[in-house]
This record gives sequence, structure tokens and C-alpha cells, in this order.
Amino acid sequence: MARFGNVAELATFLGKLDADYAEYAPALWQKGIKTPRQLANFSEPHYLACDVLEGHIDDIKARAATTGTREPGDLKHILKQLMDAMQDNMSLARLVLRGQLRPSSSSASTKRLEHYRLAAIEYYYGSDADKSKIRCMVTGEEVDSREITVGHIYRQAWPTGLLKVMGCKLHEPRNVLLMQKQLKKRFDNWDWTIVPEGPDAFRVHVLNPHLLDPKGREQYVTGHTGKGTTWRDVNNTLLHLPPIAHPARRLCGLHATLAVQEADTKGWFDEKHEAPKMSEASWQSPTFDHLLMKKYLTDEAANSFDA
Repeated sequence: MARFGNVAELATFLGKLDADYAEYAPALWQKGIKTPRQLANFSEPHYLACDVLEGHIDDIKARAATTGTREPGDLKHILKQLMDAMQDNMSLARLVLRGQLRPSSSSASTKRLEHYRLAAIEYYYGSDADKSKIRCMVTGEEVDSREITVGHIYRQAWPTGLLKVMGCKLHEPRNVLLMQKQLKKRFDNWDWTIVPEGPDAFRVHVLNPHLLDPKGREQYVTGHTGKGTTWRDVNNTLLHLPPIAHPARRLCGLHATLAVQEADTKGWFDEKHEAPKMSEASWQSPTFDHLLMKKYLTDEAANSFDA
């Protein structure tokens, strides 16, 4: 069984599980974690004491258990991982073709949405933060917290089983963006999306060209006609995130891939309004072969539209 010689090796191992996990290495090393098996058997209270996010614990334990039971050179294990990744991506393509991953509005009750909103505020800003004023992650405007709502990145109407492949849970705060209410419907409809560009960089892309028309009636995000924030103001800007937390990159990457693909079929892109480029940072997950996923999404979805 592999044994970590120092904290850097532990960080490298965790980073291969998920880029987000490497930061947990120093605290786990101090608790005596030296092998993958110890990671797999470490209790949840001990993980929480090391400031590991609750939504990450089961994922770390499961992947450490799988990795720790085989030698790195085990060819059968490597082949199985490749086959699993291919199967996951083909399943995703089939879901797209069956219309199960489509723009959709929230199906949760007002009470449930409020619960998700408060959990997301605490995740992004901490339990001690002033919750009377919250900054919209998209416009950057600090507004009364009652004007802030949640937008699920992975939609509530989509198959929840696919989230296991993504290594996330539906209502965990990493699957939620905090935004002003007038932005939510446009996000749900894929009029705009978020493209991850790095560990802490997420760029806003407005896909619907009608929103960018300086003479159009739909150009304003906030305020009234003639003044206020326009879609041009937020287009191609970075998401306004606090330093302590960020959304799940692979979920933003999935949303962006699907939204850009949908925008392309609607004829929204041309020489003046080009499709955003998907960064490698969008798919930093060991359970997702991003090249295969994008190939299946592009090729098979194109075949579906041509049929």
C-alpha cells in the first residue's frame, strides 16, 4: 500500500482525487493521515475537525478506499477506470439526447428555497458574516439580502443519479449561486452561463445576443430603462466570489457546455458574438474524462439535431 512520505505527497494524492481537496492536506497530516486507507477510514467528525467540507467527506473516503486497495500499476484497475469514464460520458450524452438535461425553472417551494439560500450564504460568507447585505455574485452589487435568491447550477429537474458521477449533491451550496432575483430566470433559461477558468476564477458569459443589444428593451439587468446595470456590464466579467469558497467547477462546466451547445443550435453566435471557449479548468475531476464527454456531447447531439 502506498504511504505518504510528507504533507506534499498527501496534497498531491488529494489533488488527484479533486483539485479542491489538496488544501486539506496540512490539517489531515497533523492528524496522522499517512495512507489512503487511513483517509478511507477517517471518521466524519475528525474530517469536520480538519475543516473538510461535509459535502467532500464521502467523496474523499470512497475514492481513497478504491485507490488504496490497488497498486498504481494495476492494469486491470486502470482499464476499469477508463471504461467507467466512457460509460459515464455515454450516459450523459444519452440524457442530453432524450431531453432530460434541458433549461428548467426551480421546482422547490418557497420555504425550501429559503433554506437553500441561507445555507449558501453561510457556505460562501461564513456563519459570522453580516447577512443583512449580500453581494450579488454576478453584478457585484451589494443589496438587501431579501433581494438575493439561489440559482441551482445542476437543475433540480435533472436526473439526480448523474450527480454521483459529478461527485456532488443537488442541494449542497457548491451547486448554488447567489444572485439578484431578476437574474435567475435568465440563468435557468441558459441565456447566460459561468465558465470556470481556474481554481478561483469563474467568468460570466451572456449567450443571448438580444440581451447585449444596446438599443434593445432587454438590455438592463437591474434598474430602469435608461439607467442601471446592463447585460453588457456583466458580460465577460469574473464572478464576484468571497475568498473562502467557490462553486463546483465541474457543475459550472456542465452548465456552460450544455448552455453553449443550446445557444449554438439557436444561431446565437456569429463573428461579432463568438461562443465562449471552454477552459480545461472546467473538468478537473477524476470521475470525468472531459475530452470524451465533450466529444460525445458535440458529436451525438449534433447527430440528434440533424436527424
